[in-house]
Amino acid sequence: MVSLNFQKYEAYCSDDFAMDFYFSQWIHAPENLTVSYFWENFLKNYPDKIYEIELARHKLLKPAFFSNHFSQQDIESLWHQINVTITTV
Repeated sequence: MVSLNFQKYEAYCSDDFAMDFYFSQWIHAPENLTVSYFWENFLKNYPDKIYEIELARHKLLKPAFFSNHFSQQDIESLWHQINVTITTV
């Protein structure tokens, strides 16, 4: 039986997973059975990490979505639209 050491990943957040080489291998090469076996078993043992794992997966597969930052003007415009919508309801 293979011994799986999950301890390193117990406290990981999505950013930690996204920066982890072994995790990145799983996302970019899911056909690697050894890596897939590890992460599938990790999720079985830590189902509370599913959200962090999925967020990290999206960060790796769609990095532009997470790296875009709103300008101050964009933020003010959004707040203005929210306020207009709230007051007209």
